[in-house]
Amino acid sequence: MIITKTFRQRLKPNRNSRVSFSKASGCSRWIFNFGLAEKIKAYEEEKRVLSYFDLNNLLPALRKAKETLWLSEVHSQILQQSLRDLDLAFAHFFRRVSDKKTPGYPKFKKKGVKESFRYPQGVKITDHKVYLPKVGWVRFKKTREIEGTVKQTTVIQEAGKWYVCFTCQIDVEDKVVDIREETVVGIDVGITKFATLATGSTNQVIEIENPQFLEKELSKYQFLCKNLSKKKLRGKNRLKARYKLQSHMAKLKNKRKDFAHKLSTDIVKNHDIVGIEGLSIQSLLEKSKKSLSRKIADAGWRQFLGFLKYKLAHSRKVLVEASQFFASTKTCCKCNKVKTMKLSDRTYCCKCGNKIGRDINAAINIKNIAVVYYKAVGTTV
Repeated sequence: MIITKTFRQRLKPNRNSRVSFSKASGCSRWIFNFGLAEKIKAYEEEKRVLSYFDLNNLLPALRKAKETLWLSEVHSQILQQSLRDLDLAFAHFFRRVSDKKTPGYPKFKKKGVKESFRYPQGVKITDHKVYLPKVGWVRFKKTREIEGTVKQTTVIQEAGKWYVCFTCQIDVEDKVVDIREETVVGIDVGITKFATLATGSTNQVIEIENPQFLEKELSKYQFLCKNLSKKKLRGKNRLKARYKLQSHMAKLKNKRKDFAHKLSTDIVKNHDIVGIEGLSIQSLLEKSKKSLSRKIADAGWRQFLGFLKYKLAHSRKVLVEASQFFASTKTCCKCNKVKTMKLSDRTYCCKCGNKIGRDINAAINIKNIAVVYYKAVGTTV
């Protein structure tokens, strides 16, 4: 079985390398915006849709033209990859239109926002150095061994620091895992508790506290935002204030990611069948009040569930995702009767005498659904 993994390492560039990185990311951004402008112009004037190959054929002339001769200072594949990103952005746009979702038309890129560039090939790796075409050898802080075959390499900037991401394909042994029903777990995510777990035939309950990384640092975040808004546009102090805000947000993001990785790894190691609830997180964010939306975004449910899904797939274990319309909270886990509940009701009280916590009831229902689905299908649902 071939799996894909990305290994991210912190780069240690010198001054020349930093200049090369800025040139490459700038050219990548410019060619993306150029391609987007050309596609809009061609459609508005001639009702013609430019493909990736149409735009790619313009690159040799652009790299030789006097006005855009600076494009030749970076590797040509960086520019080609940027056009591929544009083509993929339009593919996602049309897919969302056909699915009758909010389409989100591709936007022009801004300087200083998500600066990055990508190589599909030509990258070499030694012990603590990486060779990037037209940049040279750059040292990086090796935190883990890079496995498999490198398929593409992305260099990104985050809070003034540069990182290299190696996307690798790894051939792992396709082993058969002995699935044990007694290790089943149902997971209900929430705000008060990040997750409530119901495990085994005895419905042992484990409650995971919500770390609330942003809520704890909200005052500092608001102060840094206010400080940035007061700085003069295009001034050095504004750039410093922006880096401080970016650094603060990067730390919160890394804390949230670390928490999600550790929790998902622990669940996958100790359970063979995992039941989760189907959530439309985007819909929850759009329909909820501002304070609740912020807490949902801070919890990072999508990231946690994403980590859980790919780790279960790599471990050849079973994932059962309950339907988005399954009333896990409103259904009694003993008699299966459904009753109406408000969001403020934290205890589930049924006529059959079942009195249980709202989240615990939902976790048990999800666990029961996971067992039923696994027995019926015998594989991932």
